[in-house]
Amino acid sequence: MKKTIYTTIATLTMAFLLLTQLCGCVGQNNAAESSEPAESAATQIGTGRQDGERFEDVITIEGMEETVRYEHIINDSIGIEMDYDYESLKRYSESDRERFVSVYENPKKPEIYLDVTYSAEDADTVAASIGKALSKNYDITKESFTLDRAGDCIRIDASVGKDNKTPDKLQTVYIVPASDGCRVATAHYTFESAEGFGKRFQYIMDTLMVIDSHAQASLTDKQAISAIKKYCYTSNPDLESIVNAGEHPVDWEVLSSDEHRVVVLFSSYTGAQIRYYIDRITGETYVTEFMPGVSSEEERTEESFNVRDYLS
Repeated sequence: MKKTIYTTIATLTMAFLLLTQLCGCVGQNNAAESSEPAESAATQIGTGRQDGERFEDVITIEGMEETVRYEHIINDSIGIEMDYDYESLKRYSESDRERFVSVYENPKKPEIYLDVTYSAEDADTVAASIGKALSKNYDITKESFTLDRAGDCIRIDASVGKDNKTPDKLQTVYIVPASDGCRVATAHYTFESAEGFGKRFQYIMDTLMVIDSHAQASLTDKQAISAIKKYCYTSNPDLESIVNAGEHPVDWEVLSSDEHRVVVLFSSYTGAQIRYYIDRITGETYVTEFMPGVSSEEERTEESFNVRDYLS
């Protein structure tokens, strides 16, 4: 009888220990699943480097180790921190982008350069748009890719031309997701420089890190027309009643549009053609006027303003 009791107690003890071990394993697994990936943690912590700080590092280009001199930059308008090789690249900073051009290139018409911009749209939407545009001339490859500091991103490779031809100009695009949209980095280089600058740009991209952006959202064509209408009505209080009467032709239309600028044409009831040249990011606008049969070409006026002041 005693032997049976001891056996039962031993069995229950073993079962309890086994159950405790299993619960511990489950707890560890759940903890692992809930922890942040290493890349995300690195992104949140930051590098600790100051804007403009310079330092040296070693990279491998075409199988050879090379000591490079980096400069750290912080651009809270675009929402990035990154390092660039200041001896090989010249930095051009604009309101809506960072551009790094090979020191051997003409900065006005470069072939070897890296562009980094901010987009308020989500990464998948931007990737689809860029992929569609590049597919006209390239057989693209789109894949998930991990950068050292920025973590997971979408990478689009455009190095193979249509009909399996090798194009002279190649592109690699990185679309990095962020809580406020995404960051888009496009490396441009030639076939001959793919192993040199192409590889150099890869190292630079591994230094990119997303931070909070203070960038203004780019103006849409619809916003531009709406704001110009409001500006015209404000400048000429009689205009709205003339438009409503419908007795004289008046029209607003987008004459041209790209990622940097939109041009709105106002065809006045006087016959004048007034063009508003609008910076999509800043909203700064200048005006030209052309009168068919009177002017030989459009002429810039002294009129200028910020179209964002007239957004509804």
